[in-house]
Amino acid sequence: MTAIYRHLLNLFLLLILAALPLGLLNMVEKVSIDLDGMVTVIKEFFRGLFSGEAWYYSQGGRARLILSDLVSYFLSSYLYLIISAIIVMIISISLGIFLWKKTNRWINASLGFIGMVPDFLLVLMLQMAVVYINKSLGVKTFKVASSSIDDPAIFLPILTLILIPAIYLVRSLSEATSEITTEDYILLAKSKGLGKKYIYLYHVTTNVLPFLKADLHKVISIMIGNLFIVEYLYNTRGLTSFIFVHSSKFGYQYNLVIICLLSLFVLYMFCYYSLRLLLAAAERWLAK
Repeated sequence: MTAIYRHLLNLFLLLILAALPLGLLNMVEKVSIDLDGMVTVIKEFFRGLFSGEAWYYSQGGRARLILSDLVSYFLSSYLYLIISAIIVMIISISLGIFLWKKTNRWINASLGFIGMVPDFLLVLMLQMAVVYINKSLGVKTFKVASSSIDDPAIFLPILTLILIPAIYLVRSLSEATSEITTEDYILLAKSKGLGKKYIYLYHVTTNVLPFLKADLHKVISIMIGNLFIVEYLYNTRGLTSFIFVHSSKFGYQYNLVIICLLSLFVLYMFCYYSLRLLLAAAERWLAK
């Protein structure tokens, strides 16, 4: 019941936050909040869910069904996130478990540097670096932004999404590996003459994977937070760009914003359980 109340509270806060831009009034000397107007917008949204009006959004002079466009934007965001998350897991397992002794030094230095760089500045730095390389070499390497739906930028958005989560997860797994390698059953396995690769693969990895599963919530949350910056600055087609583009072109539409934000929650759950399935398959393979 506690989880249900927490989800209901989050939904309530989401409804209020989405209505806030419509409730802020710029007066002559101050900014005031029109609470009655916000309540009216929320009520109209719930009425529209049953009448059907809330499922349509305005595109200039015409109305389009939100779900007809939302699915493609959702799939685009899901592909960027799940591919990035799988790469993060591969990097974190490789460096955080098998090479944990060699990564401790540069991980802390990297976290200190990247932690000071805002996401939008990191994107701009990567774009400028690619432009410089392209001009220096005289060849095209990676796209700095998507020019169209059929010609999307792939490498830089994925690189931006994996940098911070990968460094965080590598450090987390390195600390877990450091503790596990001192356990008695690892020392017993070494005393029996078992090879280092065998011990790390079948003893250390199986005991570190639960730490990885526990960090999945944090990792996916970080990546979805970065998704807002990535999709906007790289001009990629996704849920957050669906909100930004249509709000800038056709004005703020409360029903569109709410449905897109709820879709982000669904996106979170899709990514989380997709990764849990992959980890479950890996654990089953290691248990053989």
